[in-house]
Amino acid sequence: MSFHEVLPYICESVRHMNRQDDIFFFLITNPEFIRWVKHPNPELDTYWKNWMLAHPESLEAVKRAREMVSGLRRPSSIPDAGAKSRVLQTILASDRIPNQQFSKKSISSTKNLFWFALDQWTKVAAILFLTLSSTVLLNKMTYTPPAQEENVISVPEYVTKITRFGEKLTIKLPDGSSVWLNSGTELRFPEKFDSLERRVTLHGEGFFDVIPDSHRPFRVETGKIVTEALGTSFSINDIVEDRLEISLVSGKVKINHNRTGEIVLLNPGEQLSYRDSNQSMEVGTFSAEKILGWKDGILEFSKAGFEEVVKKLERWYGVQITVSGHPENSWQLSGRYANQDLDLVLNRMAFIETFDYSIKGKNVQLKF
Repeated sequence: MSFHEVLPYICESVRHMNRQDDIFFFLITNPEFIRWVKHPNPELDTYWKNWMLAHPESLEAVKRAREMVSGLRRPSSIPDAGAKSRVLQTILASDRIPNQQFSKKSISSTKNLFWFALDQWTKVAAILFLTLSSTVLLNKMTYTPPAQEENVISVPEYVTKITRFGEKLTIKLPDGSSVWLNSGTELRFPEKFDSLERRVTLHGEGFFDVIPDSHRPFRVETGKIVTEALGTSFSINDIVEDRLEISLVSGKVKINHNRTGEIVLLNPGEQLSYRDSNQSMEVGTFSAEKILGWKDGILEFSKAGFEEVVKKLERWYGVQITVSGHPENSWQLSGRYANQDLDLVLNRMAFIETFDYSIKGKNVQLKF
């Protein structure tokens, strides 16, 4: 059966599916899908991209099925009984294919009795085996791989960008989106984004200006939290232990907790504060100047305690601070320093909090 002849059966089968597990099983038993994953060509690319546009709710199942077929992972969970039943109805629909497709003389009554006596999941296994086998034979007849290429599908190459203390970095992602990384931050992303999504991993603090792409959502993974955007600008701060802040400047983002499944939607000017210790999510407002000032070289403190000031200075200037003695009073330091060197910042702080300091290269000493 040709590719165009099989399309009506594909469309008819999908009409009966209403869950991700159903679509997943449909895809991994579909010869044309397997051929597209293993050996893509322009015709298959066009069809399956249009299919995904027509079924946007199936993108996650497509990704899972593609990873399984390409050997990148095994199924992560066993579908429930209801999903199995619906998949069986779809796969075993082959029993109801019009009789003109088969020759009655070629199928004896004994073989018919044998097939219908089989357990349903045995039928599924048999169909899956025959499907995969026929796909392999078809590929051998219609496709000749390059001499030095064993498999078209390969694990994507990843890029890791790291800023040390005292450094900041602006980079362009493969889709044209821009990211500003604050000091002490790590960003990991693929050299080429997936056709289904754009996913990066962040540890530290970064500001994202995302290029719109309605067919490929942009996702930032930070621990258990995934921030999803289509075209927007937002900041993520994962510097302080047990505290994550996501601040939306423009557009809209959806924030998903991988473990609890909780979802929060943010509007411009809103900030999500998350604590991992109790998995709490709170939404409030924020000052863009305070949150994003670091992009423009502005160091700002707002009623900051002594330890917070020391850690922030070490990260900002890339120095190591040692302390002799103790502050007489608890600090509630507020101040704004625009593109100023460490000596000037410490001089102003010392005038307010009364301490001496010395700077020798990357080593700073505070004396009380």
